[in-house]
Amino acid sequence: MTSARRTVLLRSSWATVNIGDVAHSPGVVRAFQRFAPEAEVVLWPVRLEERERSMLRHALPDLRVVDGTLGHDGPSTPELAAAIEGADVLVHGSGAGAFQDTEIDWWRRHVGRPYGYFGVTVDPLCPPTAATLPELARMVELLPPNFLDDDVRDRLDGADFVYCRDSLTLATLRGQKITKPDVAFGPDGTFAFDYTDAGTAARLLDSLGLAAGGFACFVPRLRYSPYAKIYDTDPTPEQIRRDAINRATVDQDLAVLAAAIEAWVRVTGLPAVVVPEMSYAVEVAREHLPDLISAQTLQHVRLLDRYWPLEEATGVYAVSSLVVSMECHSPILAARHAIPTIYLRQPTETMKSQMYADLGAPDLVIELDHRASARVVAAVTDIATDPAPAVARSRTVAANADDRLRAAVQACVSGQPVEAWLGPVGTGDE
Repeated sequence: MTSARRTVLLRSSWATVNIGDVAHSPGVVRAFQRFAPEAEVVLWPVRLEERERSMLRHALPDLRVVDGTLGHDGPSTPELAAAIEGADVLVHGSGAGAFQDTEIDWWRRHVGRPYGYFGVTVDPLCPPTAATLPELARMVELLPPNFLDDDVRDRLDGADFVYCRDSLTLATLRGQKITKPDVAFGPDGTFAFDYTDAGTAARLLDSLGLAAGGFACFVPRLRYSPYAKIYDTDPTPEQIRRDAINRATVDQDLAVLAAAIEAWVRVTGLPAVVVPEMSYAVEVAREHLPDLISAQTLQHVRLLDRYWPLEEATGVYAVSSLVVSMECHSPILAARHAIPTIYLRQPTETMKSQMYADLGAPDLVIELDHRASARVVAAVTDIATDPAPAVARSRTVAANADDRLRAAVQACVSGQPVEAWLGPVGTGDE
C-alpha cells in the first residue's frame, strides 16, 4: 500500500427504518477493517438514531462518527470540517443509488481530492417499470448511450471509482460510456456485516418459545415502501400511485410467503417466525398473513410484534435454520452466517437483486410470478429435507463477496484499479 489515501470519509447511513440500510455503514467499515486495517474510516452519517449509534459503539468501538451537513457556507460543524480536511478520499457508501449530489459537488469544487462510490446500484428502469431480472437485462441493452442525465454522468465520470453492487448496474454504466473512473463489480457493504447480539437474540427466542436451530424466519414486504406513512408526511402523487399498487398486490405477493411457511411447518413440524426488515412490515404481517395461512399451520407461526434492531436480527438469523425473505438484505445477513436462505423478488424491485447471481447463487432468487408458489414450496422442501447444499450456497455467496470486497477496499485505499487486486474469483463481470 502507498502512504496516501489512508483516511476514508464514508458518507452513508441513509435510514434507520430498514435494518438493511442500517447495515450498510458498519458493513463497509468492517470491510475496511478486515481488508485494509492500516486505513481509518470516519463515518459521516445522513441519519442515525440513538439505537443505531449504540449498536455502532458496541460493534465498532474505535469508529469515529462525525455529524453535520454541507451548505453554501461549507460544513455546519467543526467536527465535519476537520474530518473533511483530514480525509484522503470521500466514499459514497452502499445503497440504492448515487444520490449524494450536494456533498459530491461540494467536495469536487472545494476539496478536489479523490471520491468514489462503494457498492451502489444505478437503476434507471425499475422502479417504476415492473420487470424480471432477465427483462431488466434486455432493457439495459436497449438503452441509448446518452440516457443518463448530464449531471449524473458528470459526477460518475468525475469519480475515481464506481463499484457497482450488481452486474446490471455495471452493464448500465458501461453502456452509458462511464469509463473514466475505475468501474467494476463491488458488492454491497452489508455482506461484510458480521456483528450479532447473541444475548438479546436468545432472550427473544426464549420469549417466543423458539430454540436455536429449530425455526425458520420469514420476511414480508410490499412492492413499494410506504415512506409517506413511515415518516408521517403528506403523500405525493407518485406515492399515492404506489400505495394503490401495494393494496392491489399485497395479498397475492404474501400468498407466496405463506406458501413457504406452510411448506416449512408441514415438512419439519418446526415453528416459523415472521420478522421485519423494514419497520412498516410488522403491521403488514399482522393485517394480512393470518388470513393467508391455514388454521393448523398458524398454530406454529409467531409474528414478531415490533421492529427490531439490526444486531438482534442478525443474532436470530445466525441461529435459524432458514431465512425466506421478500426483502433483499436479510438473505445477505443470513448468508454471512452460512444460513440457508431464499429471496422472493417482487417485479418492482431494482437491479440490485442480480447481486446473488453475480456471487455464484442465481438459484437463491425466486421471481414472484405465476410459478413462484410452486418454486418456493419445492425450495423450502429441499432445504428442510437436506440443508447441506443451501448451507454451501450461502458460504459460496459470502466467500465470493469477501473476495470482491477485498479487491474494492484495497483499490480504494491504494488508488489502483480493482483488477490489480483481484484473485481467481468467478463473479461479476469476469
